[in-house]
Amino acid sequence: MVLFFTVLVQFCSAILAHPVNVSVTNMDIDAKEKSIELSIKLFTHDLETILHNKYNIDGWIGTPNEHSDGRRLLNEYINERFSITVNNSEKIILTTDSTTIADESMWFYMKGTANRPFSNVEVNNRLLTDFFFNQTNLVIINNGQRDFGYKLDRNTHKIELAF
Repeated sequence: MVLFFTVLVQFCSAILAHPVNVSVTNMDIDAKEKSIELSIKLFTHDLETILHNKYNIDGWIGTPNEHSDGRRLLNEYINERFSITVNNSEKIILTTDSTTIADESMWFYMKGTANRPFSNVEVNNRLLTDFFFNQTNLVIINNGQRDFGYKLDRNTHKIELAF
């Protein structure tokens, strides 16, 4: 009985320590100009989880103890777990322009260009769903005329838009 309560208390404290796992992605799409710009907000605690569990390093993002390869590895992780395909076949290569750290979160500012104007876009966002069963990825897409908002998770991680 004591073991049961000990496990229950540890389980509840683990859940209460970080009850919400969320990322926010803002995308600006210009289909005629063949360009996509995006910003992805991830919490530094979650980024440190990625570095520790996937790459076996302690990163401590934004501190003097930040691992020298941490940001490069995080960019690799984002490109593995987040992808954009246009015209049903062309995968957009995303490059990171810059990053900023504020309020225990890190913003990745990225962009990509297609080879030709596109008529449809597929966004696949599986960020952090490999580490957190309750991960929610909010995606806001602006196509120059209106905004579209999506809530993605472990089971629903793909968006398809036609222009």
